[in-house]
Amino acid sequence: METWRYWSDGHTGFEALEAFLKNNSGLPGPRANLKLAEQFAEEVMGRIPDEPAWKLLLEWSRRSEPEAPANDPGEFLPFYALQAIGACYTALAAERKKEALPVLKEAMSDPRWRVREAVAIALQRIGEQDFGLLEQWFEDWLEQANALERRAFLAALAHPPLLGIREHARFGLRLAERILQDWAMGLPISEKEEARVLNKGLEYSLSVLVEKEPEEGFAVMRRVAAMNDKQMDRILSANLSKARLSKKYPIEVAEVRLLLQEN
Repeated sequence: METWRYWSDGHTGFEALEAFLKNNSGLPGPRANLKLAEQFAEEVMGRIPDEPAWKLLLEWSRRSEPEAPANDPGEFLPFYALQAIGACYTALAAERKKEALPVLKEAMSDPRWRVREAVAIALQRIGEQDFGLLEQWFEDWLEQANALERRAFLAALAHPPLLGIREHARFGLRLAERILQDWAMGLPISEKEEARVLNKGLEYSLSVLVEKEPEEGFAVMRRVAAMNDKQMDRILSANLSKARLSKKYPIEVAEVRLLLQEN
């Protein structure tokens, strides 16, 4: 079902759309209706929402955990709206971009994991249309970024459709190495949950980047191994165990494993 048709019916259509999304959200449950959110993001591509629809997307994307608790059908509204904003971002007027960017940035640190996933997907969609925006934002934000924001950067960049261009993969590797270096040197992390989330992100994202640019990627891994840091060693080991590396690059994987054994 095409959800875009609801947007043409004004307030009545918005109420019907909210009910439709909640009823078809798949929540509560282990998996939200990913296809429904993806479908609408695809419908938004190339379209510019009118003012009422734009304000609704912003309002839904800002719904906080008390308003839309985790695993509640209401959580699907920010999940859906953030992806839609990402899909239409590059087509927006400058004023709307100014409104959207803080919303995307704030969602990176949301306590709900589905909302954090939604903004990572939104960033991927922006990157597919204009990768330079991701480069600019992540460079500007990195120094002051918290652990959850850094995880969002990694999740956005570890997206194979973005990595067909060599320079994109190289940028991702440079950013990942800086994040690893900062953590090894004592990145301030206020909560254990933030550390866990960043750790899980690093345990897979590095391997995605290395697969696409193996020469530079394994050089990064060797430099990280040389830090002789137990946490970094565990992150490297998790990435080396991924089939995308262990099956395609067994010699390089063995070399990095040997370095880890010497630590």
